[in-house]
Amino acid sequence: MGDPDLPTPPHVVEALASAASDPGTHRYPSYTGLPAFRESIAGWYERRFGVRLDPDDDVQPLVGSKEGIFHLPYAFIDPGDIALIPDPGYPVYETGTILAGGEAVLMPLLETNDFKPDLEGLDAASWNGLALWLNYPSNPTAAVCDLSFLQEAVDFCKRNDLLLAHDAAYTEITYDDYVAPSVLQAEGAMDCAVEFHSLSKTYNMTGWRIGWVGGAPVRSRRSSV
Repeated sequence: MGDPDLPTPPHVVEALASAASDPGTHRYPSYTGLPAFRESIAGWYERRFGVRLDPDDDVQPLVGSKEGIFHLPYAFIDPGDIALIPDPGYPVYETGTILAGGEAVLMPLLETNDFKPDLEGLDAASWNGLALWLNYPSNPTAAVCDLSFLQEAVDFCKRNDLLLAHDAAYTEITYDDYVAPSVLQAEGAMDCAVEFHSLSKTYNMTGWRIGWVGGAPVRSRRSSV
């Protein structure tokens, strides 16, 4: 279970305490999130990954990344649609798909394949696929990947008209010289991919429920909404 047992950094707690005394924070917030937060997310992506996101069109704050992961199928999965789910993986990928009326097809993550799905071994022509879920660095396998694998996934999704959803909650928790990439660094990713991130793991803020999804604007994705 990915729940940090260390406290939230003091400067973050102090910022919350200060904001709590501001009457402006006592009302309903914007549904699209504070502009300053959206701009901060976009700025972090450019500094960390060299990826430019439009804070208005390419970023959506979430009540923790789980909110978006669970609700994404309701926007993109119709009854009978298939989502490809890593196995083992975060249960919400599968349960969100099932509760939206879709079918979850599990992709085995085997040690013989470095705990990555065998994308080329999938018979894409035989099913009505709509979404592919990935999670690297991976919970629970702890597997990592390089940008070339994420590029392979983007190319696979573009060939098969799939939405690629990458859960990147653990990109900042790595060891030795490994630096985790973002799927949005892959060529063509902004045509088919979104990436979920969270303050929960990086800053020990699981109970604060702050996350976001960024990537391909809705207007460029296949969608029923």
